[in-house]
Amino acid sequence: MNINVGLFGGSGKMGKAIEQILPDMKGKNKLTPFLYIGKGTSNLFSISAEKITNVEPDILKEVDVWIDFTSPEGLAELLKATEKLKTSVVSGSTGLSKKDFSKLKKMSKNRKIFWASNMSPGLWAFRQAMKSLSHISHFDFAIEEIHHTEKKDNPSGTAKTLHGDLEKIVNKKVQLQQGIRIGGVFGVHKLSAASWSEVITMQHQALNRTVFAEGALLAGNWLVSQKNSLYSMDDIFLKK
Repeated sequence: MNINVGLFGGSGKMGKAIEQILPDMKGKNKLTPFLYIGKGTSNLFSISAEKITNVEPDILKEVDVWIDFTSPEGLAELLKATEKLKTSVVSGSTGLSKKDFSKLKKMSKNRKIFWASNMSPGLWAFRQAMKSLSHISHFDFAIEEIHHTEKKDNPSGTAKTLHGDLEKIVNKKVQLQQGIRIGGVFGVHKLSAASWSEVITMQHQALNRTVFAEGALLAGNWLVSQKNSLYSMDDIFLKK
């Protein structure tokens, strides 16, 4: 099966990472670079446009799945522009509010939407390992995160996801501190659990953006075969 991919925010850092690995991605279906939305033009994608509103409906109709790494505003624009077509969307945009998530859930009744604050398979495994902390819920806990200086949301979406997971696992409130923004760090997330007698440290570090790009394309390949709903990394790995 051939899947026409639309890339929204192609000129951003993650957009460039997607573009770089897309030709070599393998999976159940063949991913074809079809429509690029971003500044400039793409030599890889068949069609390029700076704004999605400049694209003819007949062309938008040809997209099977959109990959989005922009912002809450960008994701909202993409969803609005493709609402009538009900095109599948994979988004890694962070900084979304509770209202934004409510809209995603409502829209997913009529289309397939996949959202994750972090597309890394390793980070997902990290989250699964966290579940063992339920046995030491009386410990003190802390989450620390480091990202590059251009990272806009702070705390990061990943840190918020880990924080939410942790509070459910240990069944108590845990303070979430502001992250550190330094240099070109792709993402370091550290969880510490401590009592008066011992300390446990768990850490995940992304070495490049490729891991997030691979995860997004994996999700896109998987999503097109699913029913209308709002999906996450859990659905890919736990419901095979």
